[in-house]
Amino acid sequence: MHMAFTYSNFWCIKKRAVLLWTLDPAERDAFLANEATKRFTSNNQVLLEIATTRSSHDLLLLRQAYHARFKKSLEEDVAAHTTGDFRKLLVPLVSSYRYEGPEVNMILAKSEAKILHNNISEKAYNHDEVIRILTTRSKAQLNATLNHYNNEFGNAINKDLKADPKDDFLAAVRSTVKCLTTPEKYFEKLLRMAINKTGTDEWALTRVVTTRAEVDMKSIMEEYYRRNSVPLDKAIGKDTSGDYEGMLLALIGHGDA
Repeated sequence: MHMAFTYSNFWCIKKRAVLLWTLDPAERDAFLANEATKRFTSNNQVLLEIATTRSSHDLLLLRQAYHARFKKSLEEDVAAHTTGDFRKLLVPLVSSYRYEGPEVNMILAKSEAKILHNNISEKAYNHDEVIRILTTRSKAQLNATLNHYNNEFGNAINKDLKADPKDDFLAAVRSTVKCLTTPEKYFEKLLRMAINKTGTDEWALTRVVTTRAEVDMKSIMEEYYRRNSVPLDKAIGKDTSGDYEGMLLALIGHGDA
């Protein structure tokens, strides 16, 4: 059950939800990305999430909106607020313009699955080739590569990437893979963690609902029910209240609006 808010906290949360929903999607992503760079931690999932779950066109519009609003580039800010392996992964992710078509090269998928497996087996998680594959290949091509990885080497790649559960960079690579290939599973887990923790994480809950409401909320809700045996609207209703609850339920399609 959610913890009680102060009156001021409630209005802050409600105001944030309204702000995020009313912004144009590119402006909303620019706002969230800029906010993330200002409070950057070593494992910043917001930037990863935005860079990997938006279409190439949406990511381009985000970079344009960021440039116009903040008078600098998103790449510039990400590079300035990251170091080491995180910078190596995040800068090309936010700079990416992936091919969006369905075409897949199976010969390439097999060769790159081997490249990934060899480097992961050697714990070279930050290898240039690993970063190149994850930051440049189309989502269809990546799915083919990772399917071959699973079939050829016996494990899903994210299982092999759990060699050190406490490694923040490894967690970032796992999130990158999940966001690029099965975003509904990524967002389901994010919602589950936001709702089930001691005191609802309203910031994460608001971000997911407002950014995915018109994109893939139906598949996220289906995944949530499959994973938790509880409808998402019931889970949200249990952990929120008042106008904030009503807005979230309306956005996921179960409210009066």
